[in-house]
Amino acid sequence: MQQTFIKGIVSRYHIEAQNDILKIVGLHVFIILGFSFGLIMFLRDMIGVSPDECLPGDVSILLIFGTAFYVLRNIRISMAVQTFFLIPIIPYFFFISSTVAISPNHLSVPNTLWTLIPFLLFFLIFGNRKDLFVYFILAALTIALHVFIADLTNLIFTFQWNIESGFTNPFLTLSISYLVSLLISWNFQDTINRLTEEKEKTERLINQTVRNLPQGMLLLEIVKDESEAPSYLVIRKTNLAFERLFKITSRELKDQKANDVFPKIFREAFDWNKQYLNSKSNQFSFYLDRTDKYYDVNTFKLTSTQVVSLFSDVTNKQQIILDLEENKLRYQVLLEAIPDLFFIIDKDGIYVDFVFKATEALKIKPEDIIGNSIFEVGFSEKMSNKIFQCIQNCIEFDSIETIEYALELENSSAMFEMRIVRLSDSTVISLARDISKRKLAEIKMEEARIKAEESDRLKTAFLANISHEIRTPMNAIIGFSKMIGSSDFDDQEKSKFVEIIVTNGKLLLTLINDMISLSKIESNTLVVKKSPCRINDIMVSLYKEFGYELEERKNIKLKINCGNPNPKFTVVTDPVLLQSILQKLIDNGIKFTEEGEVEFGYRMLESDELEFYVRDTGIGIAQSDQEMIFERFHQLDNRTIRAYEGIGLGLSISQHHVRLLGGSLHVQSKPKMGSTFSFKIPFTREESPLKIVR
Repeated sequence: MQQTFIKGIVSRYHIEAQNDILKIVGLHVFIILGFSFGLIMFLRDMIGVSPDECLPGDVSILLIFGTAFYVLRNIRISMAVQTFFLIPIIPYFFFISSTVAISPNHLSVPNTLWTLIPFLLFFLIFGNRKDLFVYFILAALTIALHVFIADLTNLIFTFQWNIESGFTNPFLTLSISYLVSLLISWNFQDTINRLTEEKEKTERLINQTVRNLPQGMLLLEIVKDESEAPSYLVIRKTNLAFERLFKITSRELKDQKANDVFPKIFREAFDWNKQYLNSKSNQFSFYLDRTDKYYDVNTFKLTSTQVVSLFSDVTNKQQIILDLEENKLRYQVLLEAIPDLFFIIDKDGIYVDFVFKATEALKIKPEDIIGNSIFEVGFSEKMSNKIFQCIQNCIEFDSIETIEYALELENSSAMFEMRIVRLSDSTVISLARDISKRKLAEIKMEEARIKAEESDRLKTAFLANISHEIRTPMNAIIGFSKMIGSSDFDDQEKSKFVEIIVTNGKLLLTLINDMISLSKIESNTLVVKKSPCRINDIMVSLYKEFGYELEERKNIKLKINCGNPNPKFTVVTDPVLLQSILQKLIDNGIKFTEEGEVEFGYRMLESDELEFYVRDTGIGIAQSDQEMIFERFHQLDNRTIRAYEGIGLGLSISQHHVRLLGGSLHVQSKPKMGSTFSFKIPFTREESPLKIVR
């Protein structure tokens, strides 16, 4: 709405200067507000709600402001301003007239004064110095009339008028106000004159600069339709360089529509309507066949409707670029025949150029490299700093620097050897060669060496441990067997000796079984023998077996959890392997739990799988050790003197057995918070021997 109002004023009064537009808008607003104020006062007097009723004064406000609005809209702006010479009529009715004044006229001289003074500011803003002087005379006469009618002429030459609260001589106050307004007006006019002179000087300088520009200059005006959409272009100005470039005179171009003359100048070299009316780009290039030259064009919007274009002849530069590109292509073909990658890097670490033959594994886009820094292309901060230092060394000392680094490719990673050589005082050339195969061979050799050493260390520890594990139960069996035959012990003590012999015999048997299982795994002769088995029977058997062993260890509680309460729940799997797995896991749980509980059981899953688990509250396993515990001969403590017995085969054998049954053994554990070993195996239910016969 505001924009529409301003556009209406511009079109009505034919003005373009922003200062004039603001002045006229302000005059409209002032007159409308004054008329509205008078109308409110008039209505208040008509309905009798005003304590100071003065209909003639209200009517005078309406007439003065209404007349000013009419004159402003239909005659001249200056006459509308001069209409306010009638302002003294308003204080006459309100404060001077003996018949209609709202207060005694000898007391209302200040009211008249301060009604008149604000309009000095009005004439200062909207009028000229002549209007300001005329209004000052009229205001002084109005105050003189008020003083005469109020019979206060004896105070004219008195500085302070002691009437009621007292006030300064109104003639003096009015004169001072006028002088201040006059000084402001002079200062403002002086500033305007100075700015106008500077503007003219700047315009002369701009015109001289435009005339002497080596580039061709074209000033276009965008003409808009009624809906404010760009319609067509009009040429407003050109310079001598433009005329020389395109062999045309300014007389043929000035104030002509672009669609009428551009086809003659540019033919179909570019779409000028699209470029100037719709494109957001400030730069474009074109080739003109009639002059056989290349041109670069830079455009600048001066206002919403004015566009300046600068045309530069870049034919020589374009030819140099074409020659350089041809040479570059020739050398690029030569360099691509070499398997190395070539990079040109400046002293700040910015990639200037590169050449290499792309492969399926290594594809580099120019925009990903050229213009980017070595700190932005994927190197680690440490590696980037190292490369940067090598660049500085090459430039400063003319040395050859070598660096090895890894690069992540699309589906793999590769190792490269980079050699940096000085190319100039500000650039180096970097040659990168893929050494992945060589490094892979070195890594494999190193891994084989480490593996052999680790295997040797584990076997040494294994032999030491197995020797200890065999001697300990054998010594116990032999020693206590001799003691049974002695008459120095009673039957109760001999009974305990028998229990010790049986326990150590079981340990020895477990050790032998583990060795046999390992032998079968190594020789790949372990066969899965599936048969129907009652899972709950296996679980109860294990509970009894280990529950009997834990009778004397009151600090460990054994718990069982069967996912199917049916005692005849039967599935088809290898019962021997399943029981062996659970035995080893429960035995491990008990061995590493000093106090708490060991729980084992199974859950039925929807996907025809059984999940078995063994949970303990023992010492737990660190995250870094959780993968290694399934390796052969590996123990959390591989020393020959340890707190826990065993040879490090139980979990490795269990993992192999679980895989034979179609699953995988997993562990969840935290140090000092216990461990949970679990595995899932597929199962099929036993088919019922009963069949329906029809």
